[in-house]
Amino acid sequence: MLETLTSNFLRISKIPRESGHEEKIADFFISVARKNHLYYFKDENNNVLIKKNGNIIAKPIALQAHLDMVCTKTEDSKHDFNSDGIEVIINGNTVTAKDTSLGADQGVGLAMMLTILEDDNLKHPDLEFIFTVEEETTFKGAVTFPYHLVESKRLINLDNDKDNTVLVGADGDICNVYSFKSEFIANNLPSYKVLIQGYPSGNSGANIALSKTNAIVTMANILKNKNVFLKSIKGGTSENDLAAFCEVIINTELNVRELFKGLNVQITNFDNKVSFSKQDTERIINQVLELKSGYISNHLSSANLGLINTIDNEVKIYYIFRSMSDRELENININSQSLNNNFKTIEMYRDSIWEINNKSQILKKYKQVYFDEYSEDIREEIGHGGIECSAIKKRINGVDLISIGANIENMHTVDEITYINSWLKTYNLLIKFLESLD
Repeated sequence: MLETLTSNFLRISKIPRESGHEEKIADFFISVARKNHLYYFKDENNNVLIKKNGNIIAKPIALQAHLDMVCTKTEDSKHDFNSDGIEVIINGNTVTAKDTSLGADQGVGLAMMLTILEDDNLKHPDLEFIFTVEEETTFKGAVTFPYHLVESKRLINLDNDKDNTVLVGADGDICNVYSFKSEFIANNLPSYKVLIQGYPSGNSGANIALSKTNAIVTMANILKNKNVFLKSIKGGTSENDLAAFCEVIINTELNVRELFKGLNVQITNFDNKVSFSKQDTERIINQVLELKSGYISNHLSSANLGLINTIDNEVKIYYIFRSMSDRELENININSQSLNNNFKTIEMYRDSIWEINNKSQILKKYKQVYFDEYSEDIREEIGHGGIECSAIKKRINGVDLISIGANIENMHTVDEITYINSWLKTYNLLIKFLESLD
């Protein structure tokens, strides 16, 4: 089985599947369904549903994973995520990628589902395989999936990243875009392009405390109350991930190298004759700092300012905040829109809270399977950061669901790593769980 899981992970890794471009991986799973004479359906968004008949008498159950991955690469990599597969490196038990993110999130879950789809010797009830798109960006797949075609009232999500835990709930989140637009002024002061980098990257949900000092926030703190004029500011890769770099173009008479002394910084002279006014520069910097990042309440509510960019004379900030309290989410939302910096707010999306189900039968069964296998209790955790279970639970009335998965570290980065023995552990637990449902 180890060889099959590994082979299937490699098959999936060959297929480009950046978030928002899942058509090739969707068509791959459709081809698997056709070859194995299974029911399948693909909607206009590339969400896929496949059904496989079982061989034990039990209510149907769904397995769910997202098709997309976060695509990052090293600065000198020539990898094209639109056409190139991931170059996977297997060194004994460890699995990494050459110069790119690995896509173990959620390639490992997809490999498990592919293995089950193609194995006719397994014992299981009727299965429904739910494959969704854009989990890493907009949650479009989980929101638009054709759930009216799904019969299951039980579901296992495979997006967990620890094999000794089971997720039983997750906080809700709201993602806003704050935009500021103003006219440039003429500016003949010396101009510089400044890039700070080397800050922690990866999924902010797993390391939210690091967001408090991310590259964008650090840049704003350095420039605050300084005699500088911003021309542009950009940093980070997505609202969900930690901002590992930030670049500005500024006009100033200050000693820029002294200003950024001690940091991992690249400073170059730049030919620039326009900028935002001093007042507008202050507004932009204040907005970044007043949108608090990291843990922002005593109830473990958190926020991440993960992306900022400037196009022409417009600055946009992408900010996501999370909580297990609806009231606190709304309070953060209201407060973030009442800052006095002349930014306009547009809500990109919001995900509901996945409330803990203390009567979950699927959780009870999985905990028993884990204990029987390892003579210890599996840890129950609440997911910090968006997970599709929230959207699914909202749309399948009465669904009972949990999230499991294999060990993955440094997700969404070029240092992403996973472990084959953990794949095998999670897969075997999943198969034993399915077998126990008769």
